[in-house]
Amino acid sequence: MKVLWLCSWYPNSADPFDGDFIERHAKALALYHQVDVMHVVQNKHFLKGITSIKKEERNTTNLNASIYFLPLPNTGFAFVNVYLFNKRYQAFYKQLIEQYIAINGKPDLVHVHVPVKAGLTAVLLNRKYNVPFVVTEHSSAYFEYIPENYFSRNRYFRFVTKQTFSKALAVSTVSNWLLKRLQFLFSVQQTKLIRNVVDTNLFYPVVSDRERLRFIHVSMMHPLKNVEGILRALALLKEKRTDWEIWFVGPASKENRALTETLGLTEQVQWKGTLPYADVAAAMRAADALVHFSNYENLPCVVNEALCCGLPVISSSVGGIAEIVNATNGVLVTAGNINELTAALAEFLQYKNRYNKNKIAAEAATLFNEKEIGKQLNSWYAELLAKK
Repeated sequence: MKVLWLCSWYPNSADPFDGDFIERHAKALALYHQVDVMHVVQNKHFLKGITSIKKEERNTTNLNASIYFLPLPNTGFAFVNVYLFNKRYQAFYKQLIEQYIAINGKPDLVHVHVPVKAGLTAVLLNRKYNVPFVVTEHSSAYFEYIPENYFSRNRYFRFVTKQTFSKALAVSTVSNWLLKRLQFLFSVQQTKLIRNVVDTNLFYPVVSDRERLRFIHVSMMHPLKNVEGILRALALLKEKRTDWEIWFVGPASKENRALTETLGLTEQVQWKGTLPYADVAAAMRAADALVHFSNYENLPCVVNEALCCGLPVISSSVGGIAEIVNATNGVLVTAGNINELTAALAEFLQYKNRYNKNKIAAEAATLFNEKEIGKQLNSWYAELLAKK
């Protein structure tokens, strides 16, 4: 089976965290057969200063990933720049596809990760060569209450998204929550739930006998993660007891650092900054529970990773998180409700022993390990192609 991935997001030198979960999916599938990945960078911030096409590769066993940076047009008019870039993007992708087929032959299947903008290339490839494609969507922006949602985007964005879903052979996501929404909006016929991958060689349980329990929060600290809400809940928790600490892993803003001081939390809070993936895993193994308080979300990798470390997850009940967090492995609270979060944190401190760390980790590892997800992808492809 020859599979070509067209990715709208993918890690690269300018942004190593851009769609890193997609790369982990690719590595999982590569356990079973060859995977070729193409990604043309869309982020205009990272394209500034690029004067000629730049290519880089991220290759491992059975996985060849090619990432391209295109020069960004500069006419002095933003809307004209966007229009010209979109045309250049599609023309360049078409050229890449032609070159790929000339060397490797037609792929048996194309897998699009995130419709905009790579999805349109898959549609054109399907039209010209009759190569079927599937889509995996990772974005939660299909609900009106989410900022910068699908409905607020420009016509081009909505057109590419609709075309991609309508022409796809099948669609997958990492949560049933999003899968049902896509079915409702785009009348998707064939669907598949395939969870995010966790590297269980890095994320595994370690028994600790610390007297001072340690919470951990891991994110890029975007506003949707509601770090401010976590800090305010911690301030209320401190009024009840102080035998705890928390590590924040990710880029800390000046505002959140200042709020930490204002709330009198400097003795409890440690800002660890942005860490390499292996160091994130080490920090997770050294913690006792994950705190996640997003205003909205799909199903973030950090929840899966925490569970594979055996950490109970104390989280807002948003997106697909409730599909994997329950009374045996965590606590769910209402998004934005600081008092509920405070109560959940205090309850964990008092009744930590109700959670079985090794059991939580074992159950999660069964669901999210690389071999299992790779097997699901491989079986999904074979099943779809057998029906054609």
